[in-house]
Amino acid sequence: MTITEHPLVKSYLAAVARETAGLSPERRNELLADLEEHIAVALAEESASGDDAVRTVLTRLGDPRTIAATALGDEPPARQTGRGRTRALLVLLAATGPLTLFAPLLGVSALIGAIWWLWTAPQWRSRDRAIATAAALVPLLFAVSQWVLSAGTLNFGLGVFVLVLLIVPLLPVAAAVYLLRSAQHPS
Repeated sequence: MTITEHPLVKSYLAAVARETAGLSPERRNELLADLEEHIAVALAEESASGDDAVRTVLTRLGDPRTIAATALGDEPPARQTGRGRTRALLVLLAATGPLTLFAPLLGVSALIGAIWWLWTAPQWRSRDRAIATAAALVPLLFAVSQWVLSAGTLNFGLGVFVLVLLIVPLLPVAAAVYLLRSAQHPS
């Protein structure tokens, strides 16, 4: 059994992890790794290896709340984003496609708000934001192209136009699904 598998150490590290929930995941993982290393070194220096030695080392480290308070004082708490806010953003983003094509003023306003909200939300990587933004902009670009170009200059039939008109509004929906999956399974 390694030292991190010892029940007292597991309990101690779990308490520190709970207390440092406000830290960024990277900082919390770094802190826990440092504590594990410190515990392993301290126990290697102890002559006894039983529960009493582990308790002594953990007592010297300090209370998990004190460690967490110190760590949280070093770093502002990570922004927490609720599920409701994430879902609201994704619904707004998905609605921008149909709104842009069928109610342009409302659609463009919703699109601007959704893109701003997307880029200020902390749970996605820049790559995910860029993909979603590009997909959300396609209906607007399509609408503008139809307004700027007369229908006679586009050399595709009504069937293709209707197919494109059905697919284009779904791109923001696909972007919302992509973001939902990305938020559920961060890499």
